[in-house]
Amino acid sequence: MSARTTLLLFLLVAAMGAVILGIERYFPSAIDKREVRRGPTRFDATKVTRVEILTAENVPLTLVRDGNAWRIEAPYDDLADPQKVAALILTLNEVEWINRVHQEEFDPSEWQKTGLGKPRFKVRLLAGDASLYECWFGSPGVVENSLYIGILDPATHEPAWYLAKSEAPMVLQIPAASWRDPKLLRLPAEVITSITLNQPSGQIVLARENEHAPWLLEKPLKTRGSKERITELLSAILNIEITEAKDVTATTKEDAQTAHADEIKVTIESKARGKSYEFTVKKPADDKQAVTTATTAYRKPTFTVVAKNLLTLWVTPNALRDHLLAQIDGERLDFLTITSKTHPEINLRNEGGSWYLQRHGKWDPANGERVSRCLNALNTYEILQFAADSAADLTPFGLDDPFQTVTWTPQREKPVKLMFGHNPERTQFFAKYDSEPFIYRIDASLLPSLPTDGIKWKGLGALRFTTFALRRITMAQGAFAPTILDYNPVSAEWKATRGGHDITAELDRVKADQLAASLSRFTVQDWAADRSDALQALKTPFLTIQIVLGEPGRLDGPVREIEILFSPTQPNASTAFYFGQIKNDPDIFYITNNALLQIAGINVFKPKQAK
Repeated sequence: MSARTTLLLFLLVAAMGAVILGIERYFPSAIDKREVRRGPTRFDATKVTRVEILTAENVPLTLVRDGNAWRIEAPYDDLADPQKVAALILTLNEVEWINRVHQEEFDPSEWQKTGLGKPRFKVRLLAGDASLYECWFGSPGVVENSLYIGILDPATHEPAWYLAKSEAPMVLQIPAASWRDPKLLRLPAEVITSITLNQPSGQIVLARENEHAPWLLEKPLKTRGSKERITELLSAILNIEITEAKDVTATTKEDAQTAHADEIKVTIESKARGKSYEFTVKKPADDKQAVTTATTAYRKPTFTVVAKNLLTLWVTPNALRDHLLAQIDGERLDFLTITSKTHPEINLRNEGGSWYLQRHGKWDPANGERVSRCLNALNTYEILQFAADSAADLTPFGLDDPFQTVTWTPQREKPVKLMFGHNPERTQFFAKYDSEPFIYRIDASLLPSLPTDGIKWKGLGALRFTTFALRRITMAQGAFAPTILDYNPVSAEWKATRGGHDITAELDRVKADQLAASLSRFTVQDWAADRSDALQALKTPFLTIQIVLGEPGRLDGPVREIEILFSPTQPNASTAFYFGQIKNDPDIFYITNNALLQIAGINVFKPKQAK
């Protein structure tokens, strides 16, 4: 081979090598492409316990997890805003690679433009002492919404450089002072189990066992707390916002223990977290002023704070007491008893959600709707006044000899007895629990919801039977011949007679079935407390309905008769209400005119054709 040929081949190989080097320099390799497709290294955000941030000006920001909270360790010591910390960790875990880059691809001046030589931010995430993630954020890239980023390769512990997309720099550029938690106290309301308010006028202590238990006013009185008012107090406490923080020298022990006249010290305890939180707030000048100052035992600075309803912290014990007369869970009741001076004792029993009334020596279905109205009235009634906190002398309130008591027994608990009394003039009414010293003034409008006559608690279902047991319905009105409807429960056929004449052809069978159904679930409007006028009227009934019942589904066997009597409440008049009585039953009921028409049998016959 000639020297000339050798020289040409050498030049050709050199040119090809230069081309290959150029391609490798400016185009990503297969390894780079695979890295981009795989995406950036992810980390377990739940394991992060420390975040170290360093700006280009060497200003540090260090965040440390403290139990359920985050704390700023540098450049100052305070609680951190958990939302900002969560946003930072989230954006670091959502970096999106565009392309892998190498420093040798850039001229020194071009590399300087990437900002990776002097990053805007250096971020390091740790789990304890172990590093989870480390990255550097440089300058914006040539691609829209991109930037240059470096990440420490966990395998080689060498930095790798990328053109990427990330929202992390937007979070990182927040001023260090703004990472402070803006909430004076950040706690879920449900974990708070105790609130103590200390002011020169005295101490108020509120407590509960857990988030499901009711609030109790422990000091200065021991009584039920108002769920609504304590919720409002909690809302005012948990919504105090910090607008400014000023580091101050530590106060002396004497100053810390001295309560100023215009300050209130609030102590919050959480059994669930095993912690307590104490802060002091200066009283605003008036309702319109929402800005004041506060100091805490768990945060060092003095804060300027703002909140709505700050003055609600300066509250009296009576304002936090339960202003509702009772807190009764009707679904958990076993018994309800009402005693009075005017009527025999009323006993009601709950069985599987159905209430029964003890009357005439047996348990009959009770008026469940009235029981619900009674419990609702007790649970929603607002106490007019806390008349006395001592039961030393009950006579002025008539509670030494109460005219009425209501006792309810929850499942697996002791009975709760509520007594009612009035002053000698009967112009004011009072209530008191047998187990408590407190006396409440109430309005007499509550009492009609607690009737003392047992008949008022009787169920409105006066008659119940199955139509399979029906044999005959007889309707007699005044001097008119009775109408008799015989029923065959096996064939479901009807036969009608009047005055010995067969009038079955005139019977509307559908309406006869409807009549039987109405009588089988006969419901009254109410029961009469005064029986004298009713008994007199029912001596000459306006309408009598006799029902013959046998064994369901059979035509033979014994039968029994039920007779229902009806009379108007005004003699010889068509009235809106009628007296009614099931014969041999001592109780009298009321029924409306419209309801009576549905069972009087007037419409069970076909209308006569006009001639």
